[in-house]
Amino acid sequence: MLFQYGGGMFQDTFYYLQQWGILDVLVPFVLIFTIIFAVLQKISLFGEKRYNAVIALAITLTAIVPHILGTYPPGMDVIAIMNASLPETVLLIVAVVLLMVMLGLIWGEWPEYSTISGIAAIIAGLILVGIFVSNLVEIPILSWISPEVQTLIIVLIVFGLIFLYVTWEKDDSGPKRGSPDYVPWVPYLYKKYPPPPKP
Repeated sequence: MLFQYGGGMFQDTFYYLQQWGILDVLVPFVLIFTIIFAVLQKISLFGEKRYNAVIALAITLTAIVPHILGTYPPGMDVIAIMNASLPETVLLIVAVVLLMVMLGLIWGEWPEYSTISGIAAIIAGLILVGIFVSNLVEIPILSWISPEVQTLIIVLIVFGLIFLYVTWEKDDSGPKRGSPDYVPWVPYLYKKYPPPPKP
């Protein structure tokens, strides 16, 4: 009874927060600001941290304020798209992490670089883009696919990546990471199209 009452208190608390719009505004604000600020800090485009913070705050408010005032055109609300896409994005992240854990159990360690890891990153990126696009515009083909079929497709992709990773033969004939002849993402081109001889 105590836990039921406590659960009711938590439920009421979040319900009131949702009514006040705190969860609808504060959580996206923190997420957008943190991502933009981290990117600006990483690329060091404007130098000092305070400039990065002001720019990140301005961009975040530019996205948040029209959502609060309801001035976004229909179907173009950035916050609504984020709120609709984030659960699926979190599911994708959890699936990728579980895939890495499974490969770590099979292989012993996750390699620093491999072609199959690049393929997995590209596929995950395409799925992530598809999630946001599907919440931005209506894609007719998605309405034909039932949730059961979508789940089956994801499972087949995951097991296909595991199979490729386990059966992939590593090729060490190309240049190593850090070499001036190293070409990221496409090391297999080194064998077919070697660099010209140095003068």
